[in-house]
Amino acid sequence: MAELPKECLPPVEYLPEVVRLLPEIDYPERFNLADVLLDENVKKRGDKVAIYFEDQRMTYSELQTTVNRFANVLREIRVEKNDRVMLRAPNVPEYIVWNFACWRIGAIPVLINHLNRYEEVAFKANDSEAVAICVHEKFYEDVEKARAQCPKLKHVIVLGKKIADTLNYREMLEGQSTEAESEVCSREDYARLIYSSGTTGMPKGILTTLEGVMSVTDTHGKHVLKIREDDILGGHPYFTFAFGSVNYTMEPWRFGASVSIISRFRTEDQFRLIQDHKITMLFAVPTAFNMMLSVEGAAERYDLTSVRLCQSAGEWLPGATVSEWKRRFGVTIIDSLGSGDLMYWLSTFEGMDEKKFGSTGVSVPGFENVVVDETFTEVPPGTTGELVVRGPVGQTYWRRPEKQVEGVCPLDSKFAGWSRPGIIFMQDEDGYFWYKGRSDDMIVTAGYKIPGGEVEGALNDHPAVLESAVVDTPDKERGNVIKAFVVLREEYEPSEALAKELQEWVKQKIEPYKYPRIIEFAKAEALPRTSTGKIQRRVLREKEHAKGSAG
Repeated sequence: MAELPKECLPPVEYLPEVVRLLPEIDYPERFNLADVLLDENVKKRGDKVAIYFEDQRMTYSELQTTVNRFANVLREIRVEKNDRVMLRAPNVPEYIVWNFACWRIGAIPVLINHLNRYEEVAFKANDSEAVAICVHEKFYEDVEKARAQCPKLKHVIVLGKKIADTLNYREMLEGQSTEAESEVCSREDYARLIYSSGTTGMPKGILTTLEGVMSVTDTHGKHVLKIREDDILGGHPYFTFAFGSVNYTMEPWRFGASVSIISRFRTEDQFRLIQDHKITMLFAVPTAFNMMLSVEGAAERYDLTSVRLCQSAGEWLPGATVSEWKRRFGVTIIDSLGSGDLMYWLSTFEGMDEKKFGSTGVSVPGFENVVVDETFTEVPPGTTGELVVRGPVGQTYWRRPEKQVEGVCPLDSKFAGWSRPGIIFMQDEDGYFWYKGRSDDMIVTAGYKIPGGEVEGALNDHPAVLESAVVDTPDKERGNVIKAFVVLREEYEPSEALAKELQEWVKQKIEPYKYPRIIEFAKAEALPRTSTGKIQRRVLREKEHAKGSAG
């Protein structure tokens, strides 16, 4: 068994407090995730289709057989418990196999987006001290460039064609036993290392325990999505993205459900898969839902009647999108707030009052959420403040002790040990939480502190706006003013008149002084983004301040 480097683990005194508020999340001291989430399904429903991919079908028994073979491969090349194994591929069935095989032997999957360039591949390989990487042939080039910079990366396993100086995934499976022993693991062992998207700085490694993986299935999966055995979960979020990691590599398997895989999102392809795979639960980011809404006649051209629930995550979901989707397709989109750190801890739900559309809903069962002021004192309803969170998982960082200290409430405060996701919220009288922005996106102008996310929320409710990003830009009189980068829907054209209309719209939606004094219309592809598609407001802000300095 490999020992985890002590210098990579968070300071014990700053570990988040873990609370088990539901009886179903009090797990045994020892278990193996592959036993619980795969083998138990094989016993009950081995012949059931577990994975739908294009025209391929893989049953639970077939999935187990392949997982066991690859687990034996990993052991053969001397990957041990606690070793880190990087996974780099688009959404394909083999990714599910790799993930389960790591869990079988107690190795820790390291999730790395297949769109990361070689500098980031090298950074994450060295930061995690990964000993192996499983990579799709189409995304090997950046791995090849990074290898020379990664002395601890011993093995490169390629899915696809044979490549010199690498191991071939298909060849390695041949002749392997279909039986594999499960490593004895503790619920406090680590089951995943995922990196933040880097919207506000360098990506940081986030650790998740085995208990954390199980708890998201029994909180969000059970009580919010209410996943059933007959469900087929589909949509575009990458498995390497926190959204896709939870919704495809964790939640379905707890309930014996199935997954539908799409490697690359295109609106027409997604509609076709809903029809062909009979998807019952559809997952997408807000932009993707808006793109699908732009397809004329989709409800008439495709059979979408199998869908019973949709879920959004990754970015704030405009209430207008929820209402229009319900009108067009007759299905609810719930909006769940999640992260690599805390999984899901706030969510809207089916049957919610339409007056609350645009909110982030209420606490996911098993979690507690409180809005506090700068002294970590709980504020009354209607007051904006920082959100702090407690539940069966907490913010736990790899090799970043300074972030660990920042990630939990001070030890001398009432909320010591509660996690600080760095988000500004307001909780209303009915207990619903309303997103106002990130704490690091707070804009100070003319003495006012304004959450950029609140302005974005108002802009995004306008029918002309597809998405927006709000930052501060230098101003001689006010120090800073609010500037909005606005991406329009296809049927709208930029104009000075539309800019003024948007400004007046914001004044009607929120306090008038929060309106954006500058609006710049932009193409979606022109905005800086992370590999997961999130707009990098930090980059926009830095460019604005660089221009201000130059002036």
